[in-house]
Formats: sequence, C-alpha cells, structure tokens
Amino acid sequence: MEEFFGGRRRQGGKKKGQNVVRPLPVSLEDIYLGATKKLKITRQVIDKDDGVKKCPKCGGKGVVIQTVRMGPMIQQMQSTCGECEGQGFSYTHKRITEVLEVLVQKGAPDGHKITFHNKADEIPDGDAGDVVFVLKEKPHDLYRRHGADLYVKKKIALVEALCGFEMQVPKLDGRTLVIKTKPGDVTNICTFDPFAKDADGEQEWEVLEDTDCSLDNMAEAQTDDVDTLKQACAKGQLKGKGIGCFIIKNGTTVFKRGTRAECLAAQTKKRGATMYVLEDESVAAASRMMRCVEGEGLPLIRDPYQFGNLFLDIEIEMPESLSPQAQQALRNTLPPAMHSSSADESAEHVDTKFTTDMDPVTSYKEGIFVAKDSYDDDEDEAHGGMGGQRVQCAQQ
Repeated sequence: MEEFFGGRRRQGGKKKGQNVVRPLPVSLEDIYLGATKKLKITRQVIDKDDGVKKCPKCGGKGVVIQTVRMGPMIQQMQSTCGECEGQGFSYTHKRITEVLEVLVQKGAPDGHKITFHNKADEIPDGDAGDVVFVLKEKPHDLYRRHGADLYVKKKIALVEALCGFEMQVPKLDGRTLVIKTKPGDVTNICTFDPFAKDADGEQEWEVLEDTDCSLDNMAEAQTDDVDTLKQACAKGQLKGKGIGCFIIKNGTTVFKRGTRAECLAAQTKKRGATMYVLEDESVAAASRMMRCVEGEGLPLIRDPYQFGNLFLDIEIEMPESLSPQAQQALRNTLPPAMHSSSADESAEHVDTKFTTDMDPVTSYKEGIFVAKDSYDDDEDEAHGGMGGQRVQCAQQ
C-alpha cells in the first residue's frame, strides 16, 4: 500500500511520523570505491520511563466540551484540549543522539536515497518517521560523470592526432592509468557533446515521399503534426511499443510496428503518402565516435564487478603556421589532398581570395537587417536624399 509521508496514515490506518530528508555530499572517489559514512543525528524519542498516557483532562479525545452561557441560553462548545494540545496523550519527549552508518554503494547514482526506517522523531500513536539521506555528487577536478561512464578533457597536438599519443591520468582508486593509441590509429575531431541537453534524445527519422507500408496498423492518429507524432513514439503513449515507422496521408497518420529493415522491406509506392522510418542507428553512432578506454569508468550499481567506460574528450591543437619545408614533408607523407583548382587565376572572370579567421557570431550580428537603418525612397526625397544623416540632424 502507498505510504503517505508527513501526515501520515499507512497500511492498516496506523500513523506515520514526519520523515527527515538530508543531503549527503559524496565524492567521485566515494562512488568508485564505495564508502561508509558515520553520521550523527539528534531526534526526539518518548521517555519510556514516563510512558504514554491518556490525557486526564480530555480522556484521550483531544477535545474538551465547554459550557457557555449566552444570555438566557446555555450552549456547549467543543474546543482543542489545552493540556495535550489536541493529541489526546500525555507523554514526555527527550532528545537523544545516535550515530548512523550510511553505506554508499559502488556506482550509486547522484540523487540515490538511503533510508533508515523509524529513525526520525517518535510519535505517541504511530511509527516514527524515516531518516532519508540523498546522495549529492560533488564536482571532480578531472572527471565528469555520465551514468557509469567517465569523461576527461585532454588537449593533444596535431602530431599526436596523426601519429598516436601516450598519456597518463590518475585513477579514482589512487593508481595511475597509462593510455595509448594503437599503432597506425589516427584521432579525428569529434564535436558530439554527451552533456548537451538533447544528447540522449530521440533517434532521427528518414523521410520517404510517396511511400506507404504494408505492415499492419498498430495505431492511428488524426493529425499530421510531425513533431507531435515523433514525440508520441519517443516519449508518449507509443513509447516502447516497437514503432518502426509511421505514414501520413490526407491529415491522418498510421503507425506500424517493426524494425527498420522490416518497414523498408514492406514499403510500397503510394502517391501523396509520406513514410517516416527510424534512421539507421549505426549512421548516427558513426558521428559520435570518441576515443575510449573500455572498462575504466565507474562500477555498475547492479553489479560492482562490471564497469563503465572512460571517454577522452579530445581537442586537437593545430600549429599556428608551418614552414614550406614542413608542408612539403607532410604532402609527401600524408594521403593526397581532396581539393584542387585548375582555374586560371590571371583571368578576368576568376577571383582569388585568401582565408582568414573570423567569429561567425560577430559576422551574423553585423549582417542582420535593422529597420531603422533603412528608409524608403519617399523618406529619402522628403529629407533631401540625406536619409543617412537624418539621425545626426535630429540630435543637433
């Protein structure tokens, strides 16, 4: 049965005291190795020597009846018992201090709750509340956590990206981890950010025009709003139903259950129908590939003998310039260039420009059209063709 905290009736109608929730800061090392924290708590308990007795004034009812004369009439009014403050019991509280041993499990997630039952303040007519510790993971100087995986930022030189690298990092258990690339491996730039808000978001959908699917209909929707339909598959009532595609036609949508391969195998030509089929996951995964050291992440809470992975968030530091000799040596060593030009640069119809470094945000702002910077021909004529000086004149 559901338990109502803080107020408080539980199974069988028995009351439950107030719960106490406390944050417990833990380090990444604590989560990696597991830890036991001894924490002191102070709580109120009922003095067993004095015991719990019915209030002599109200007889355990919590209310008293008062007789009030109002003119010639006499009325009885019910009010809260001042002796026991409406509890109906007479007892004495005393404060005690206890030390609780809190076990932080290996691989415990941030926000994990550890509950000590009946360790909060005692109440006379029910069970004491619980003390709940909520793990709050402290930021680490080197590593960032994503589930059971760890991420570490590293900057490498271009020569290391092309010819391999070797580095060492401290492990969370105090040992040293030496990381190397395999002979011949080339490290590419990866722009995927696993900590972005939508990093673990929905899978993309491939759009096939004039295409239907002969698989049986699993569900139907009277809408052609693509975003709503995708949300229904990813997070709505169709989540986990094995939807592989949906087809929109004439404002109505039908959903099909099946794998991508099954949906594609059952596709048919249908003018005016648009089929949305789940994109091949391997295509999306190819753009997210990062350098990884397998098994060097955090223990899994469900099995502390298994570990997540350690990912290297690598930034490649490019040289500012290269001498002609170094450039020629690289050309002789690296695969041939993918681009070249055969245009006659001396010809009148050919423009030759050199690239520079520029901030795209600044460039975008400078190119934004602003209405106040533009005047139509009538305004220019009215001001003697001096629209550009209009603001300046007004200021004078």
